[in-house]
Amino acid sequence: MDAQAAGRRRGAGYISDPKKRKAIEEHAEQLATAHYQSHGWTVEKLGKPYDLRCTRGAEERHVEVKGTTGAPTSVELTINEVLHARDTKNTVDLYVVSDIRVDTRTDPYTATGDNVTHYHDWEPAEEDLRPRKYEYRLPTQHS
Repeated sequence: MDAQAAGRRRGAGYISDPKKRKAIEEHAEQLATAHYQSHGWTVEKLGKPYDLRCTRGAEERHVEVKGTTGAPTSVELTINEVLHARDTKNTVDLYVVSDIRVDTRTDPYTATGDNVTHYHDWEPAEEDLRPRKYEYRLPTQHS
């Protein structure tokens, strides 16, 4: 298997180029916004504590949007994103756009790709989460 095919199999990973990260994020949010608007939702871009607030009459949905250049196998979530999705007062969807391609020859970068995985009424289960980082509190006593 060549390196490109191997790389496509992976899910989320850190992208160090901030312009590339922004192009991926904006592309995914544009697709999510267009999807919800086409279904009669009014969409407000928030960013935090979730990406999109969608309203339709008395209904409200919070949408967490993730974009990745890899395969749709995993995404990175913050603790706050998980806690927000697990809060029973919220109705949360997860909208994932994968296999995004970014043209870095343009300014700003342009992103393409529309491989969408959409999870309605999403609540991340414990068995689907893997810790990737820990914060270690240093002991107060030291030598």
